[in-house]
Formats: sequence, C-alpha cells, structure tokens
Amino acid sequence: METSSPSRNWQFWLYALAFGLALTLRLLRLDAWPLTDEEARWAMQAFELANGLRPDIGPQPGYVLLTSLAFFVLQAGEFTARLVPALSGAALVIAPCFFRDRLGEKTALVLAFLLAFDPGFLALSKLAGSPILAVSALTLAWGAWRNGQTHAAGVLAGLSLLGGPQLWPGLIGLGIAYGLARSLAPSLAVIRFERSELWRALAYTVGTFLAVGSLFLLAPNGLGAGAQSLTAYFSSWVNLESSSLPYFGEVVPARRLLIALAIYQFPAVLLAVISLIRGIRNRDDQTIALGLWLGTALVLALANPGRQVFDLAWALLPLWTLAALEVTQHLKPIQGETWETLGMMAFTIVILVFAGFNFTNIALVPLTPEQMQLRWLLMGASLVLLALSIFMVAYGWSVSVAKQGSVWGGLVILTIFSLSTAMAAGGLRAYQTAEMWPPGLPARYSRHLVNQLQEVSRWQLNPAQPLAITVSGIDSPALRWTLRDWNVNITNATALTENPAVLIVPAETESPELQASYRGQDFVWRTQAFWDEFQPADWLRWMFHHQATEGQELLILWVRGDLFIDSQNQLP
Repeated sequence: METSSPSRNWQFWLYALAFGLALTLRLLRLDAWPLTDEEARWAMQAFELANGLRPDIGPQPGYVLLTSLAFFVLQAGEFTARLVPALSGAALVIAPCFFRDRLGEKTALVLAFLLAFDPGFLALSKLAGSPILAVSALTLAWGAWRNGQTHAAGVLAGLSLLGGPQLWPGLIGLGIAYGLARSLAPSLAVIRFERSELWRALAYTVGTFLAVGSLFLLAPNGLGAGAQSLTAYFSSWVNLESSSLPYFGEVVPARRLLIALAIYQFPAVLLAVISLIRGIRNRDDQTIALGLWLGTALVLALANPGRQVFDLAWALLPLWTLAALEVTQHLKPIQGETWETLGMMAFTIVILVFAGFNFTNIALVPLTPEQMQLRWLLMGASLVLLALSIFMVAYGWSVSVAKQGSVWGGLVILTIFSLSTAMAAGGLRAYQTAEMWPPGLPARYSRHLVNQLQEVSRWQLNPAQPLAITVSGIDSPALRWTLRDWNVNITNATALTENPAVLIVPAETESPELQASYRGQDFVWRTQAFWDEFQPADWLRWMFHHQATEGQELLILWVRGDLFIDSQNQLP
C-alpha cells in the first residue's frame, strides 16, 4: 500500500537530513590529517594523471580517475584526495530508502541515520583509495534494480566495477548468503527479472565502465586496471607467504578485526545479537537471511590471508540492519504513564553514567589494588541496583514502564558511546588519534617538513629558482605525495654524485662526508602503533582516548650550508 503524500514528504526530508548530516561529518576536517602511505599511493596516481602523465593505475581505477578530475578542477591536496570517498560514503545513507518494502519505513529511516554516524563507514569515507566506493555503488545498484530503476542500476553497477577489489567479497558474500537463505527459508522471494530489463541494465553498466574507466578516452589504461580488481582480490588469498601485498598494505591478524568490531561497533553488535535471538525464536526469514549475510561477510573477511580491517565493510551493512530492526522494536509511543516512563529512562541513564565513570577510572587512572577493587564493586553494585529497580518497577507498578524506560535509557547511552567512537574514527577530535581502519603508516609530521622546506626556499638568493631536493634510500609514497610540488629526485644510491640543495635520508644512514658542507636536522616521519603488543589494560585506555604507544621512523633533513642566511652574509 502506498503511503500518503504528507508521509512521503516527511520521509523525504528525514532522508535529506540523514544525508546532510552524513555529508557534513564526512567533509568536516577532511584535510585535517596527512595521508598515510597507502592513501598516498593512490593519490599520487591521480595526481600524475591530472598533470598529463601516464601512471600505472592500480586496481582501483574509479578512485584514481575521479580523483584526478577533482585535482584538475580544484587543487591537489588532502581534501580533494579524500573527496570521492567522502561523497560515496554519504551516498550510502540513501540506500535504505530502496528497501523500505522489506524493512519497513520506520526501520529504513532508522538505518539511514545509523549508517550516517557509524564509526566504520565514517572512517572509510575519509580514506583516500577507500573501498567505500565499491560498497556504496553496489548497494545502491542493488536497491535501484529492485525498485525498477534499470538505468540508474546499470550506471551504479558500472561504477562498482571500477571500485576495486572490495567489490568481489561483496558479490560473493551476497551470493552465498542468498543461496543459504533460500535453502533454510524457502519463503524468501526468488530473484526474477525481465530479459529486456537485464539487457538494458547491462548496456548501461558496460557504457559506464567504458566511459568512466577510460576517463572518456583520456586514460584508456584505466580499463585494464578495472579488470585487475578480480585478480588483485584473489591474489590476497593465494599469497600466503607474504606479510604484505601489493595495493593492500601490511596484512593484519584476524583478532584485530574482531577487536575493531567489538569496540567500534559495540552498540551494533549488542543490538544485532538481540535481534538475531528474537528473529530465530520467531522464525523470521528476513532476520535469518541477514544473519547469514553477516556470518558470510565475517568469514570472508577473517579467513582471507591478506585481510585488512576495512574488509569488515561488507559485514557492517547486515550488522547495522539487524541493529535497526531491534531499535525499531522499541521506538513506540508511550501508552499512558508518560512521566513515569521518562523518569525510569532518566534513572537508567544516571545509573549507567555512574557505572561508566567508575569504568573510566579503572581504565585511565593508576589505582592501587584496593582502589581498583572498590571501583569494580561500585560499578557492579550500580548495575545490580539498576536490575533490582527494573524488577521492582515491573513487579509493583508497570511492566511497560520498566521495560520501555530502561531500554530507552540504555539506547541513549549506546548512542553516546557510538558518537564518541565515530568522532575518533572520523578524525573529528582535536588531536590525531590512533585508529585501526586506515591501512599503511601515517606520516603525522609531514606538514612540519613542508614548512621547513618553504623556509629554506625563502633563504635562497634567487627564490624563483626551484629548490632541488634529493630523497635517498626511502620508500614512502607519503613522502612523494608531500613533496609533489617540489623538484624532487628519488634515488637508492648511497653515494652522492651531485650537491643538491636539500637531501633527505634515513636517520641510520652514516654520512660523515655530508657534515662538511651540509647541516642536518632529524625529524619524525612515519609512526606505527604497536597493536599486537597491547595488553587488556592498553585496550581499555585506548577505548577512551584512542591513543597508542607508537614506534617512530626518523629521517634526517640535510640542507646545504651555503643556503643558510649566516653563510650568505658577506659583511664582516
């Protein structure tokens, strides 16, 4: 049955609000932090393409080609390097609108807002070269297809084919989950389509792939890069002996994916488990199908030898859908006893906040064993008090007041926790945090290097002459990205045949010959969090501050002595 016109208007504005919030969060402070090595690898391909070069495009041509357009129209920088993923991540919020007939209008709206604030999708939307383009385009293509929008489905499917290797675990996971669901729940709808619609969609898919994949014939090698995505994905399964893979970065252990899921998505995991229990008990086919999709996506992510944390992206969709189904169960108007229900909600919030403060003290404050024991007792006692209060209200007053008030209070606390985690994952805190989603090592201090080089450039007697910079013995795409606007010579030679104005080398390089004619300054370049050495206490502290003990890579910036102001002063 079609909804009334006023209802449709409200839904339109609510989806617009969800999209606006998602877009704002993704564009806010988009250029606040430097690119990691893996981000810079993709951004440099787009930068070279925008400058008329013919770089070897990796198996994410959609990002490289579209970002090169952004660089050409605007200007190359961290903001434009992350603009395409940000727009793709914001567009994903619209996807639930296409599934209202299956999820229900209220659940679809709730899911749209949950996707807007999800920490994982927010982090991926601020990652250059992110898999979010493949996830968003394929999901929207699926939604457009099932709503009869064949042309839009074809265009989106063509973009998804250019989205990189992350397309294939999505397709494989959906196919396996659908097959399992059909065998366990035969009442699920069979996929049917008209042959004419299929050919029309395929025509638009091929047309989009050819047009965008070749950048309208300006970069035909993008088509070959699009075809590489399948082999690139399966290479992550067969290169079992490698600790790092091309285009993927360093392989992470499976337990890190589970920890990321447990901490970043704690509210979603909790609500999804409750939803699954309810759905299996009621034999709800839709919930069972979502659970199978979630399980399949998790297995594909964890079992892949070339796994990355961002491989969880396909698991987040069914996870938050199950969470939205559970949230919708409790978004009901209060039936009488309004103030009593709100009072129960406020009491629940106060008790949970008190327990949270005690937990924060345990995690962050150095305590003696006696103080630690006291904090645990206070936290446990507060939770027992909450449980007894809920029981007493339900037994002596009203079951609906006890249930609805306590659940709403719990949902408020879960929302606050999720927002706090999203601010950290999305780089929206005032300080740069240590996050598990981005692959590659962060070059946290790249802007200090740029500032120093700009100052050295001003010291030259002829400022119009470009500063000659040589980088020796350093393999860092982030360094190449940082120096993209300079005259840079990259070499692996240990002995210099020329006398460049500036030389950048690893700190461990022994170079006594440079000390005669150069002045050196060491600086921190890349950092690496010691995730695998974390103890339980370290994880507890990280949950709140998202700060980690990091190893540092030092480089030395050598500047030729005649460039310094004191050496150019000829006065006695």
